[in-house]
Amino acid sequence: MRILCVDDDGLVLAVTADLLRELGHDVVEAGGGGRAAEIIAAAGPPIDMLVTDIHMPGGPDGLQLAEYARRQQPGLPVIYFSGLAHVVPRNVEGVVLSKLCSLGQLQQAIEAMH
Repeated sequence: MRILCVDDDGLVLAVTADLLRELGHDVVEAGGGGRAAEIIAAAGPPIDMLVTDIHMPGGPDGLQLAEYARRQQPGLPVIYFSGLAHVVPRNVEGVVLSKLCSLGQLQQAIEAMH
């Protein structure tokens, strides 16, 4: 599966992308919502899933990015990561995981969304 992985924290992005690759996925990395939107808009192969941080200052946050991505690819599955689980808005369309989740939890979320 081709997954777009987005986080404004470079270390978190690298670790998350490595976990997704360990699970056998083709991962495209973006260091923020603006770069991710460019990747989504590009004429390259479509993504199969978006895995994004929710809170990313200085550009589109994860919720705005997911909304944009779903306008381009309706029905796109989204997994959100948050280090601030107590600040996650209600009625989020997708799965919300803690940034401290296990590899097994991430795999279960991917399987549930795909």
